[in-house]
Parts: sequence; structure tokens; C-alpha cells
Amino acid sequence: MKKSILFLVVTMLVSGTLLAQSDTLRLDRIRVVFPGKVQVEEQGPAKRCQLRLADSSANFQVISIDLSTMGLDETTAIAMQAEQAFWDQSRDGLIAQLGSDAKLIKDEMIDYKGSKVMQMHIERPAKEGGVNLLTLRMLIVGTYMIQYGHTDRNGKADVQLRDQFLASLQIN
Repeated sequence: MKKSILFLVVTMLVSGTLLAQSDTLRLDRIRVVFPGKVQVEEQGPAKRCQLRLADSSANFQVISIDLSTMGLDETTAIAMQAEQAFWDQSRDGLIAQLGSDAKLIKDEMIDYKGSKVMQMHIERPAKEGGVNLLTLRMLIVGTYMIQYGHTDRNGKADVQLRDQFLASLQIN
């Protein structure tokens, strides 16, 4: 009996610790689990949510842009994403925003849980030397452009944390 109670207490403590180390973000029509406390800031029609790990090994980010503020409805958004030119323009615009030192390594269209997603791998020089590798995904959900990704800072990031974060996206 004592072993059962001890096991239950230990299990509850471990579960509580794991839950305290993650933060589930519910935003518009998506849900994403960050591996720590996320910071959210609004920038006009966009919401930027990010977590920078304390050890500076990685950044996790979600940006949600409400395209309806630009006059787009869901039917138009669905039609736009059917065109390759839309994805090419979105990719090129994003790369341009990252600056002239950003280098697109690879881009591909993937099927993520039934949604069409552009996945990109981008390299950028790190301020402290070395190279940061950004894994970024873009998709349309309703009238929202969602960009979410992970930055491996100088090859120090935990690959398992990256993969868990990228796989945590749920579309409502």
C-alpha cells in the first residue's frame, strides 16, 4: 500500500514538473505546445509568440497574421494557396524580410495532418559567429497565415525538442 501511494505521489510530481516546463498556445484556429513559457505580443493584424531558451541554444516562434484585415475572406485564402505563385511569393517575401545574409537551403511542400504546408530551411550568420539554422513552416488556416518555426543557434539545439514543437501544431 505504501509503495502504491509513493508511486502515485512521485508520478504526480513528475507530471507536474513536465507540465510546468511547457506552455500550450491557443491562437485563432491553432494550438501549439512550446517547451517553456511563451511570450506573446501583438503587432497590428499579427500576433508574434516566441520562446528563447535560457541557454541560448534555440528559439521557437509562431506568427499568426489575420488576412481578413486586408480584405481577404476564407474562400479567397483557400484559392490563393492552391497556386504555386502564392507560395513562391510568400517564400521570397519572407527571405527578403530576414535580410540579405539569409540563405534558403531548401523549400518543399509537405502534407501536414491534411494541410498544405511550405517548409523551409534557412541559414543565417549568427551575431556571435557561426551559423543559425531556421526550420520554418507556413500555412493558411481559415483567413490566417501561420508561420511557425525553430532556430537552431550554432548547432547547439536539441533536435528532439525541435521535432516535438514542430509536430505539436493542431489545427482547429
